[in-house]
Amino acid sequence: MKFSLRHSTPALTLLCASALTPIAVQAAPVVSGVSGTLSHGEVVTISGSGFGSHASYNNIGDTWKSGRFLNFRFKDFEDRALKSHGFYPQSGGEEWSPNSTDLSTQSGGPRNSSAFMRRAYSSGENGGLSADTAGAGNQLYTTFKLMMPSNTQSGKLFRFYADAPQYNVYFSSGCDNYMVRGYSECTASSCSPETEWGSGPSFVAGQWSRVEIWADASSNTVSVSVNGQPAWTKRDWLASTLALNGHTLDYPNMLDNAGRGCGTAGSYNYDDIFVDFTQARVEIGDAATWSAVRKKEVQLPVAWSGGSVQVRLNSGEFTAGQQVYVYVVDSSGAVNSSGFPAKIGGTAIAPKPPTDVTAQ
Repeated sequence: MKFSLRHSTPALTLLCASALTPIAVQAAPVVSGVSGTLSHGEVVTISGSGFGSHASYNNIGDTWKSGRFLNFRFKDFEDRALKSHGFYPQSGGEEWSPNSTDLSTQSGGPRNSSAFMRRAYSSGENGGLSADTAGAGNQLYTTFKLMMPSNTQSGKLFRFYADAPQYNVYFSSGCDNYMVRGYSECTASSCSPETEWGSGPSFVAGQWSRVEIWADASSNTVSVSVNGQPAWTKRDWLASTLALNGHTLDYPNMLDNAGRGCGTAGSYNYDDIFVDFTQARVEIGDAATWSAVRKKEVQLPVAWSGGSVQVRLNSGEFTAGQQVYVYVVDSSGAVNSSGFPAKIGGTAIAPKPPTDVTAQ
């Protein structure tokens, strides 16, 4: 079974260039070349060093162990299905058969997308699209595209649920403002959670944004970014283990009843949901340095070793003629600070050596 590929993008062929040599106290990824044609859905090989290790991947992305489990998960809704690729409608701990107002696929989405998921309130607050977890370890990385129309009610736009003492961690937005806020229900001695109200960056009503969430029990860190800009980090929300196995990840978990007095209309809208249990990944971005990237697209992993990574290209919102830059993030969050450049529909340009190493 193949990924459902959402569009055809003009070919992008990259040529090898001289290796990047970071000046740093730690070994960061070094991208020395990319081979293959970077059209949407094609397998591309990125060569270099310092990529680290990662579990083996299933390069199909549809068939999970026990029906719903894989090392990474990706859902772009191009198949117009809610129950596929290991995701399924869930409410109150049970599979859900929602009406088309509560949960549905819609035509459109971010640029180059033909379909996305909409969650609106009609008959109940609880429920959304979920993925079961198994073998997840103590780290969680997820990214997705989110759009809220004006006057959207508040609600939990993402939640991960776990065994005691971790319990719930959830993230919200809407109504009062369009910034990300959140809370942890952890009861471990390492936890003294308070509500994070958020101070920006803010979502813009009616516009798609990319959200990234990283949780790492080993460092008791939960961090959120919006459109490549850090929103906030909490260091007292996690137990010593995330204890995710046998539970769900929810997109969203709920959308408030407008009768609560918070918003009267609107919806949470999602596209390109990606889940992994390490932050090691490949991105193509819109800027020559990682710190300047604001628009980026996560890639779909096929194979990973210290000197070579294969991905199935997700060109996302990038189109013909746009300059892009290739970045490899290792499991610790270190990344090549200068991207490997190429132009969609063109050939690679020799990269400039980086002057530092940036940790995500």
